Amino acid sequence: MPSAPPSMPTLLELQRGFLGALLGEPAAAATLVAGDPEAAPSLIGVYANNAAVNFLESLRLTYPALLRLTGDEYFAQAAHAYRRRHPSRSGDLQWVGANFAEFLAERHGEDGYRYLADVARFEWLVQESLLAADHAPFDLRRLAAVAPDAYDELRFILHPAVRLFVSPFPAYTIWDANRDPATEPPLIDLGQGPERVLIARQRGRSAYLPLTAGEYAFLDAIATGKNFAAALAATAAEPDFAAPEALQKFVLCESIIDFST
Repeated sequence: MPSAPPSMPTLLELQRGFLGALLGEPAAAATLVAGDPEAAPSLIGVYANNAAVNFLESLRLTYPALLRLTGDEYFAQAAHAYRRRHPSRSGDLQWVGANFAEFLAERHGEDGYRYLADVARFEWLVQESLLAADHAPFDLRRLAAVAPDAYDELRFILHPAVRLFVSPFPAYTIWDANRDPATEPPLIDLGQGPERVLIARQRGRSAYLPLTAGEYAFLDAIATGKNFAAALAATAAEPDFAAPEALQKFVLCESIIDFST
């Protein structure tokens, strides 16, 4: 009796096989090409190579300062390992780097290069800020109508493009020194941290404002939905923190754009 024809793979099996082939497992492609399983790896390899190159290029564009710090060879090696752990799950390559900072933190643990994860985290926050929604300017007439004794219960709202960054390392300084490939970066003491930075978007361009410990605590409290009284209480570590001046500062730079009661 003639042998029964091989069963057709299910859609899920095809999808898993194709993904495995794209991630560098040629054997996974054997069932994907009808009639010639031996040719499958080389045929699928064209797609696999393109996918790998596009993934790497997206990371390079997202993390230019990190690329300069690590060099092409290490960056490509790390990107390959990262892609194995976090393959793209979207047709939009803009988001493939979302977990890269976390990956580097795990990769370097407590070694001498652990600051790289914070540099990557800063670059990703810049990316998020650039892609965030826009918002109309603060309607100061609404705020002027609020009675002074009602301020404590107000919940101020940050602009959608605002991101808050804090690191025990001088990660912002390292990033800033390495973002322009035409300049030679200075030597930076890793012990000169910590650093706190407000990342914003002004007229379509990124803006960076170093923060004091009190300013960071104040904005972080606002970002987590706390009212004005609680945001002020969060700044206790900075005794001379002046809440009215801070509120005015961040409204004028369009980082605080609204409030709710």
